[in-house]
Amino acid sequence: MSRIHLRRRHELTRKAARQRVERMSKQLAAKFGAECRWQGEVLAIEHPNVNGTISIDGEEIVVEARLGFLLAMFRDRVDEELVRVLDAEFPETPA
Repeated sequence: MSRIHLRRRHELTRKAARQRVERMSKQLAAKFGAECRWQGEVLAIEHPNVNGTISIDGEEIVVEARLGFLLAMFRDRVDEELVRVLDAEFPETPA
């Protein structure tokens, strides 16, 4: 099973970060047909070929994904798409 792990620092309030993650989830759900639901400050993403989470804390967004066999063959494409969506909502900021 292939894994993707992305981290992005931010300087937003939790509410603003959550709104941006919500927009991300709608894009990902539309593109990949995934089911997304909140569990506290963690967005769970479920699909037959991918399971993952997007976690929010005070300084960072963390994206974790476990790709099933079919998507593992396209890991680089999935990673690129996740980075593209993450870049749109959480542009990189200096540490």
